[in-house]
Amino acid sequence: MAYENYNTYSQYTSPINFRDGITGNNTPAIISKPIKTVENAINNTVDTFVKTEEENEHKKSHKTAIAVGSSVLVLSGIVALLNPKFSGKVINKLKMMSHRAGTKAQKNQNDTFKSKFYNSMSKFWKNVGDVFQFTNTLNAGKDIGFKWLCTEEKTFGKVKNKTARNILKKCDSIFRTPMAPIHKSITNWFDKVSKHTVQMNYKGAMKKLDAFEDLAKYYKDKLPIDKQRILDQKLREIKTAREYFGDKQITARLKTQEELMSNLESELIPRYKDYAKELLKGNNRKKTIKDNMSFWAEDMLMPERNRLEKEGQDVVSAIVGDIKGTKGKFNEVADLLTPYLTKDEAILLGKKLQKADKSLHKANFSETVGYFDKKRDLMIGGAPTDILSGLAMVGLSGIAVSTAHSKEERISNAITAGFPAIAGVGTSIALTAMLFSGVKSLVYGAVTGTLFSLMGSGINRLIYPKNNNNQNLAQTIVEPQKEVIYA
Repeated sequence: MAYENYNTYSQYTSPINFRDGITGNNTPAIISKPIKTVENAINNTVDTFVKTEEENEHKKSHKTAIAVGSSVLVLSGIVALLNPKFSGKVINKLKMMSHRAGTKAQKNQNDTFKSKFYNSMSKFWKNVGDVFQFTNTLNAGKDIGFKWLCTEEKTFGKVKNKTARNILKKCDSIFRTPMAPIHKSITNWFDKVSKHTVQMNYKGAMKKLDAFEDLAKYYKDKLPIDKQRILDQKLREIKTAREYFGDKQITARLKTQEELMSNLESELIPRYKDYAKELLKGNNRKKTIKDNMSFWAEDMLMPERNRLEKEGQDVVSAIVGDIKGTKGKFNEVADLLTPYLTKDEAILLGKKLQKADKSLHKANFSETVGYFDKKRDLMIGGAPTDILSGLAMVGLSGIAVSTAHSKEERISNAITAGFPAIAGVGTSIALTAMLFSGVKSLVYGAVTGTLFSLMGSGINRLIYPKNNNNQNLAQTIVEPQKEVIYA
């Protein structure tokens, strides 16, 4: 007679420290701590389901890929946080908010609660703006430093030993020979894309202006003869005003912006040197940093940018009006036609006017603000450092792919982690060149990477159906071991 005894004992393994080689003891805490936290959670969770030695090795490979992939997300986030570029518009709005809160605090001096509240809000918005400006200061310094490293010949005059000096000069030459043209090519590419974006924005705006004018001409016969003459006169005035937005005129204005910035780098570097000397003195470094929060490239160019922006706004307002209620030539045309149109015709004409208004303001903003800010960053070497940040993220995602256990897993990691990272970074860089702000391009890049990752996961399940949830669940269940005892 035999009795069956079910032994449900399963083997449990302790967490495996497989990442010591990547995040060693010398890794900065800001990077190592978040990564270790992710790894510990993965280790403890995955190890719970490890049942056999064979499974142990397989699960170890999966743990490595998962943890490294998670580390990519953590490190990419850190890289992104260290490389934001806040637009001058955002900083100016923060300053205005601080000023308005301060004004309200003055008006409510007799109300203790309101006075304290508005004072605290004024300080808060000022501090946020200061941090944004200081971040831009650091980024400008980083960009200038890298451009100097890649393009400027160094003399090493302070190195007294002639042999050592010659070796350093030789190393500098070897580095600069390939890097100088690469640095220039990247900068020129960004500049070309940015200029093309401005031109395309204006082309889109001109099509909407044409659509309004065509409709106005179509309705012309509804007007009395004397009104038709007035309409023709206004359309001729519009044609003259629109010459401001011709390709040659736009190109000339963009060239003017470049000329305004021609001395930016040479003027900015001495300021950085003086700033560094103050920090090295060690006398109240915190105060030195705080007092120089607004020290960066934009401050030197804001008067010129404001002048160009106002000039563009005045021309645009003369054509399509502005948010302050000023009426332009197109508004006058609409006012002339509307009394002679049906309700539906008037609504249609109004919609055409709104589209033309919005599109022309957007195009002019991309020229006088978007391109101006981008050109400033390009002049001090911002584009190549943006590319480097992107390559760093892509390189980190490559680690996850390279740690795969088999060809199948490498393909799986590539479509769920590698390609989405490249797509996200590529989107971010392209949008930056297309005059999106640095923060906005990072957000859109992250969204793009996430969407591609979700798509990759779906494709992965189709290609490798054995890795679906049911199969994974089945692998975690331990088959009871039957022990037969003979009586």
